[in-house]
Formats: sequence, C-alpha cells, structure tokens
Amino acid sequence: MQWRTELHIAEKYPFLTHTHKILTLGSCFADAIGKKLAENKWQVAINPFGTIYNPVSIFRLLRFCAGVELPQSKFCVENPEKIWFHYDFHSALRAETQETLWQNIREKVSQTAQFFANTSIILLTFGTAWAYETAEKHLVANCHKMPASLFQKRLLSVEEILTDFEQSVSILQGKKVILTISPVRHLKDTLPLNSVSKAVLRLACHYLQEKYENVHYFPAFELVMDDLRDYRFYTDDLLHVTPQAENYIWQKFQETFIPAETQKMLAEWQKISQKIQHKPFNPKGEAHQKFLKNLLQELQAMQKNLDVSKEIAEVQRQIQNFV
Repeated sequence: MQWRTELHIAEKYPFLTHTHKILTLGSCFADAIGKKLAENKWQVAINPFGTIYNPVSIFRLLRFCAGVELPQSKFCVENPEKIWFHYDFHSALRAETQETLWQNIREKVSQTAQFFANTSIILLTFGTAWAYETAEKHLVANCHKMPASLFQKRLLSVEEILTDFEQSVSILQGKKVILTISPVRHLKDTLPLNSVSKAVLRLACHYLQEKYENVHYFPAFELVMDDLRDYRFYTDDLLHVTPQAENYIWQKFQETFIPAETQKMLAEWQKISQKIQHKPFNPKGEAHQKFLKNLLQELQAMQKNLDVSKEIAEVQRQIQNFV
C-alpha cells in the first residue's frame, strides 16, 4: 500500500557544476539552499542584501547588481528608534546616520555587482505576493517598523510580476535562473490569503518558465506541501521546515540540477566533511594522529575537484602541533 504521494521531478537540468558561481536572492529559503551549496564547496553569494520576500523587490535588486538601475537616497528613512534604513533593502542594512547608511549601501551593491558579473546561476526564492507601497507608489522591500499609516498593502498581480521581470531579461542573458517558492507560510496574511499569495507566485513562475529557455522552476514548495506534508517536518513555530526537510529538498535539488558524476563526488565530500567535524577523545593520542594523516591524504585526493585548501591547512596545522 502506498502511504505518500512522492513528487518525482521529471525534467532534469544537470548544468550545475563547480565551475559556476551562484547568487541567491529572496526569502529565508534562499538562505537554506545557499548554505547547502556553500557547504558543498560552490562559490555562492547568499542573500547579500538580506531577506526579501516579494518578487518585484527581488527583481529590483538584480537590476541594482547589473547597474541598470541605481538605489536612490530619497528612500532612506529614519525609523521611530532613530535608526536609518532603506526601503529597498532588508533591515540588516542599517546605520545611525543617513550618510553612513548610504555609504554601506553603495559598498554592498558594488561588492555584489562584482560577483554578479561573473555569476552564471541565479537562484530566486519568492516568499509572498503581498507587498507594501508608499503614498508615492514606491513598492518597498521592508517597512522597517515605520508607522502602518505610511503604507498600503496590496496583492501583486501575475501580470505585474511578469512585466517587472521583463525589465531584468537583458541582464540575465548568458545566465540560468532557478525559481523557487518558499514553503514557509505567512500567517500574518492569514492562511486563506497566504494561499492566494502562493497561487499568484506559482502562476507567475509557471509563465516565466514557459516563456524563457534559461528560466527553470524547482518545486520546493510542492515538495513540502504535497510530498512531505506532515507537521513532523516543521519546526516548533509550525511555519519553517526542519533540517530533515531541508535535506530532502536538497537531495531533490541535486537530482534535478547536478550531474551524476558531481553528485557522486559530493557524496565522498560529505564523508570527508563529517570526519573533519569529528571531536577526538584524545587529540594528542597516536590514534588521532593516524586519523589526521589519513584525513589529509583524502583531502589531497579531493583537491583536484574541490577547493579544500582551508581544510588541508587546518589538518596540517593540527599534525604539526602534535610534533
């Protein structure tokens, strides 16, 4: 008897190798996938501007990276706690003065732009289609605890998302785009309206994948909602998924985008990585020194495929300290 509806992803796009640099932008789920990529030795910039939930604000950040659109200082605001923020960025970008904030923003955009120029894979994770707009009709990425009276909440339309993406098409030539929808529910919108929001995002992703050859949809949302669909895969807040669920999604991600040979190599790397995390009972004992020397040999063999120079240096340091 079958007890679950496993999602088998039919379409495979095995283009992701370690020659690619990857930029992730979007919701906190972009952080989760980005960390998995980093742990497995990809060069990845993980949500450099902080967590952003709505697709229009995410697309704007892409245009900032490409230099076809620039941040505007008029959207710097001082909140009631006398801290300066910018409406186009997450609250992680903050300062005690407007001048310092503006300098920090310019530096962050410049750094990310340099990475973006050499990036071949863009991973975008949409969290919600609900957005907030100022009286001047500027759609913000974050309200920064400013008075609610300053904003109007509205639902982005599918057409609006598609049109805004059109403005970013030229800067994405030669790059592959992976779209995902965060499985995290937004309870503040209520469960019914959260479903409306996710439906808008899913439809937008469908049309974008249909229209552009370099755009691919990865069903992280469906893997949680339709495959796992059990509270044991959620953390205590009943909204975010557990590490076990993240690992399952990562497994499916590998099967979809990573070539079989690279997957095999990553399995070997995970074994080595676990050994690196090993806590010895007696760091000065002969058994541990033998363990370190064997580990060093494994790392040196892995070096031809992955950049493990930091790990090699650390193991060599431990061996030398014993001597």
